[in-house]
Amino acid sequence: MEHKLIAYYEQTLDASEQQEVEQWIAESAEHKKTYEDTIRIWKSSRIDLVYTQYNKELAWQKLQQQLEEKPVAVPEKAKVITLNWRKGLAVAASIAALVILFLFINNPKPEQFTAQKEHRTIELKDESKVTLYEEAALTVAGDFNKKTRTVTLKGNAYFDIAKNRDKPFIIHDNDVEVEVLGTSFTIQQGVDYNTVFVHSGRVKATLGDKSVVAVANQKIVKDNRNNQLHILPFNNAINDALHTQIIKIKDMRVDSLAEMLENLYNIQLQLAPGIESKKVTSTYLIHSETPDQIIENIALMINASWSKTDHNQYLISK
Repeated sequence: MEHKLIAYYEQTLDASEQQEVEQWIAESAEHKKTYEDTIRIWKSSRIDLVYTQYNKELAWQKLQQQLEEKPVAVPEKAKVITLNWRKGLAVAASIAALVILFLFINNPKPEQFTAQKEHRTIELKDESKVTLYEEAALTVAGDFNKKTRTVTLKGNAYFDIAKNRDKPFIIHDNDVEVEVLGTSFTIQQGVDYNTVFVHSGRVKATLGDKSVVAVANQKIVKDNRNNQLHILPFNNAINDALHTQIIKIKDMRVDSLAEMLENLYNIQLQLAPGIESKKVTSTYLIHSETPDQIIENIALMINASWSKTDHNQYLISK
């Protein structure tokens, strides 16, 4: 690709090739930076396309021969040595520039994607799709889709992974490593828990020397207080809420809403007798509203009181 970028800069491509390079550069800021760095390195080394195929071993041999040459006439000695050193330095500089260019092209920088106030869907090189939810960030390894497919996630996201048994898809989720081959799942990161909700296929999670495997309608829960992994079932009735990151209810029984919150937030919500059948209508944002805020709002709507008996145990009473 570096040859084509340099040829584009030199304006030696035909119209279709020139358009192809322009489209590639415009695809992302990372591509534009790659083009600019390639041209900068090429210009600073003062080499042309022929130098990209330069035989480095031959260059060093020639340099050694030049340094070992002895001039015939003594008065010309200083002049000959100076000339040879200049040639040697020029060759060495060219080789160094080629090495830098080679490393740059063959070790690309990671790509970074972020979502601000809206969801953002990204299609990766392997045709996997990732939906980043509000304020989430995804870092894709520079060698993605070569031997493995490795990414790092901060925040909440939905993954639909293209199946490839030869190239595991690995997600670094804080200190948990999530590995899949072809499946769909949602990752939710919170203060008390990080959770992987498996919608299809199989997901393996590793924390230290312990690994667990979950299948569809199971979730892998990492307790951030004690660094333990657990596998629990979940009701697929929460799939819409996970996909939209919004809990939107209308005339829902409080006991049904309590079950949904328990599935989403890994909490226990106890209801006093007579409260279960009361109905509520409301909307909650998963990213920005905590279980405390949601349960307090429910209690206000049904004219009840609430309390938190433990870090994840709640009670709504009359």
